[in-house]
Amino acid sequence: MTVVLGISLAMLGVAAALVLVRLFKGPSNLDRIVAAEILLVIVIAGVALESARQHTTTYLPLLMILGLVGFVGGVAVTRFLSRDSDEPDADVADHPEPRQQPEAWEQS
Repeated sequence: MTVVLGISLAMLGVAAALVLVRLFKGPSNLDRIVAAEILLVIVIAGVALESARQHTTTYLPLLMILGLVGFVGGVAVTRFLSRDSDEPDADVADHPEPRQQPEAWEQS
């Protein structure tokens, strides 16, 4: 079992190195964001493997927190980048025109 865990940790290390290359060289911000998300998943997998190696469940709250941080961070970055759009009509989509009420409603 320790051989499988050692090989798994080595593979995660190689994957993390490749992701770090993409994180620093990425031609666009989207590539860097995806690389950061993948790096967080690799860290979560590494912590889970370490927990399995030590036969303990003390790392489970850490795994939950890392998962929540990854989700909230991804949503926050996506929302931030969506506000930086170059479209001039982006504000119109956020504030639609109010609907007109039928004349029958206005008489009462």
